[in-house]
Amino acid sequence: MKKLIMALGASALIIGASSCQGGAASSANNIVDKSTADSLAISFGEFFGQNLKSQEQQIQMQFGDKYNQASYMRGIEAALKLDTADVSYLIGYSSGMQAVFQMYQWAQSGIKVDPALLAKSLKKSMNDSLMSQQQAYMNFQMINSRVQQKIEEQQRVAKAAEAAENVKAGQEYVEKQKAADSDIKTSTTGLSYKIENEGTEPRIGENSNVKVIYTGRHIDGKEFDSSNGEPVTFNVNHVVVGFGEGLRMLGKGGKATLYIPGELGYGENGQPQGGIGPNEMLVFDIEVVDVEEPEPVK
Repeated sequence: MKKLIMALGASALIIGASSCQGGAASSANNIVDKSTADSLAISFGEFFGQNLKSQEQQIQMQFGDKYNQASYMRGIEAALKLDTADVSYLIGYSSGMQAVFQMYQWAQSGIKVDPALLAKSLKKSMNDSLMSQQQAYMNFQMINSRVQQKIEEQQRVAKAAEAAENVKAGQEYVEKQKAADSDIKTSTTGLSYKIENEGTEPRIGENSNVKVIYTGRHIDGKEFDSSNGEPVTFNVNHVVVGFGEGLRMLGKGGKATLYIPGELGYGENGQPQGGIGPNEMLVFDIEVVDVEEPEPVK
């Protein structure tokens, strides 16, 4: 969230940089003709739009399914309707949005804050000549620390419950696959696999560099990662344990499907950025294009 607020602030600075230089001229009705003013609006809209476009991917990653471009544009259009003659209101609106985003963060953690109470406290604090900024900061930090502890405890409980559900779902999925296909085996570590082709020499060793074409799927069949049909080069020790174990069963040209349980994958933390939950089982279709042994360190 801090990055987004900083991005919004940077956008505001773009506007402010040009508006603060001509304070004396601002009292005139219009120092340029309408055609020039329209050109200014269009060119700035294009520039500002590209600036926002460059931030959109970051916003999508940060907010996921909660981000909607149509709603995003409605918010921008609503802001553009504000009265630009009242600069104090504009500054206050911008400052207020920082508090709004803080309330949004609390809401995502299950904490509903009364905006009217926040506004009342804010106004009182600004007019309180006795309270220092340091004192206000310490008061907030003390309460916020307690709140964060509750949030973290709630997240731990929720993650543990989700991890347990994912383990159960993964086990049930693999058992169903094994019942339908006797070629699927399970190693002593818990990795399940189906080898379509073991491949030829050279075999993949403990520290091999490999070129692999792969596709990663959730157990519901939804793809979460892929090499897009092109080989990707990496060392077998630089992937999750289950993936590395499966690769070491193969040689050049080898093909297999790996059913990697959470404990051999991304573990209890999962990989939220990749949409992978705690202890989630993952399915990989892999094809080994080439195998190379790294040169010994001299």
